[in-house]
Amino acid sequence: MAWLMNDQDMDDMLKKICPAEESYQGKAWGTLMSGTAAMLALGALSNVSCYVGVTEKTLVIAVLDTLDISHLRGQICIPFDKLDEVKIKRGLIPSQRIIKAKSGETRIKLSLVNNTITAKIKNQKQGMQAICEALNRRK
Repeated sequence: MAWLMNDQDMDDMLKKICPAEESYQGKAWGTLMSGTAAMLALGALSNVSCYVGVTEKTLVIAVLDTLDISHLRGQICIPFDKLDEVKIKRGLIPSQRIIKAKSGETRIKLSLVNNTITAKIKNQKQGMQAICEALNRRK
C-alpha cells in the first residue's frame, strides 16, 4: 500500500489506460473535485486523488481508490474532439490550476497543484504546464 502518490504508480496506472497508438505529452497528479458526475458513477462523494495525462488526442484520468491510492478505482478518457468546453483558472494558491471540462453530459472539475507533501512526483510543474497547454490548444 502506497502512502504517497509517486512517479512509478502514476506511470503504471496511466500506461494501463492509455488509448491505443497514443503517447503521453504530459502527466501530473491531481484531485477530482466533488460534484464531478463521473466521480458519482464511481461511488465517490468527496474529492478523490487521481493521475492525469494528456496524449496527442485525449484527456486521461486514472481515478485512485480513496483508502489505498496504489489501486486504480476507475478511469475517465475523453478525446479532445469530444470536449465541448474547457476552462482553466488559477486557484486560491499561486501554484494551483482549476480545470473545468464538459463533454456532453459529463462535467469534470480538476485541481492541479505543483507542490505538496502528499506526492513525490518529480516533474509535477512541467506536467501541469503540458496538460494546460494541450487543453488550451485542443482544437
